[in-house]
Amino acid sequence: MRLARALLAACGLLASAAAPAQQPGRAVYESVCSACHAVENVMVSAPKLGARKDWQQRLQRAGGLDGLVRNAANGVGAMPARGGRDDLDEAQLKAAIRYMMQAD
Repeated sequence: MRLARALLAACGLLASAAAPAQQPGRAVYESVCSACHAVENVMVSAPKLGARKDWQQRLQRAGGLDGLVRNAANGVGAMPARGGRDDLDEAQLKAAIRYMMQAD
């Protein structure tokens, strides 16, 4: 058992398994949202991680955080519903949006 834990930890799997409980928004961002919302992704017009001005504009257009969550759940523009992950619930989407806005 110790060997298995050591191998998992070495591969980073143990740490990533613990991440959702500690920072659910970050975990969802890293596993799903970063594909389009990462700062490095200049090919997609999605608001980027920590781009407060862009997120504020989206917040206003959507009518607040609940509107952004609705957009994420239903899909908006080129974004597929739930970022293409049907298993994400609205609480996870909200946590990811807050993380991306740096509001946590």
